Amino acid sequence: MDADHRLAELASLLKPGTVAPRVESFPDTPTGWASAYGLEWAGEDRCVIRLLHHAAGSLESAEAELAAASLMGDCAIGPAIRHRDARAGVLVMDWIDGAPARPARDWQAASVACLLARLHAVPWTGQPDLHETKWADATRTVCGQVESIPRLDLFAEVLGAFRCLRQELNSLKIQKVLCHNDLNPGNMLFDSSRAWLVDFDHVGRSDPLFDVATAIEALDLNDQLVNLFMREYLGRTAARQEVARLELLRCLVLLRYGLTTLALVPESCYQRLAMWGTADTGRPFVFDRSAGEEFGWSVFRLSLGFATTGLARLRTERVRRAASVLRMGGILTDLLGGHGDHAYGDAAEG
Repeated sequence: MDADHRLAELASLLKPGTVAPRVESFPDTPTGWASAYGLEWAGEDRCVIRLLHHAAGSLESAEAELAAASLMGDCAIGPAIRHRDARAGVLVMDWIDGAPARPARDWQAASVACLLARLHAVPWTGQPDLHETKWADATRTVCGQVESIPRLDLFAEVLGAFRCLRQELNSLKIQKVLCHNDLNPGNMLFDSSRAWLVDFDHVGRSDPLFDVATAIEALDLNDQLVNLFMREYLGRTAARQEVARLELLRCLVLLRYGLTTLALVPESCYQRLAMWGTADTGRPFVFDRSAGEEFGWSVFRLSLGFATTGLARLRTERVRRAASVLRMGGILTDLLGGHGDHAYGDAAEG
């Protein structure tokens, strides 16, 4: 059943006997497992409908995502849920009259920090950990892409760096908590007074500072606002080891998004991937499409932005100091000793 018919059925279910609502299609995103629409009935009521595409995930994953969204709605971390049906792939939620922010202002950064502190304290027994399922799928796809397209050797380097850095961070044995795991700008919405989190399709247990690192990168916070964010999140000044861990996790976030975004590039673009140049590099967390640009190529440019910025970040003195604080100095030699001639040396400045 196409989206129009699914939306018509839902409108009848939500408000039987009323005039058909006005439907607003939300902008495209790089992901392909869901679409979002706004419904408005004569200016009197609005809601958002998220339609899951079953071909992109299992029923178990849909159930976990919708259960998390409902829990977050009950906690007022996300919008309240009006209706959910995992088998039909449908989630209906309250309309949040807000928008993303990049770069964020101080009150917006503080609001997200407070939300994350609340989120990370919520008990969670849901299965599976959706971010791990998505990561496993992405890894398989990226390995196939890299093997078949030599020009993508940059991403082989990214994958190796990610695995090494992740292993070292996991060795710290940080207690994992319920995390959002995909705090891109579109998943943090701001109304006139506060932040809201949406789209819980990567929910699962992680190092809580992974969410913090992702939000900081996605909100494009400067050092002053990073310090504010950490104080609001922790309720105190961050310890030296926490600051160091955050620095390495910010690298991990960029590398991971570079790989998972590459995995979203459709096969119709694969031939073109063999001919990319540095001018094709996009910006992390900014999904912009030129007029007439092929959708898949826009996704690839975004993946390049993440990948090159993440590799460049690994070469900074701040990361070296952070690794030293955590007694991981040797990992940077391993990560950077074999880098090739890719033009990413200055991409992490700022």
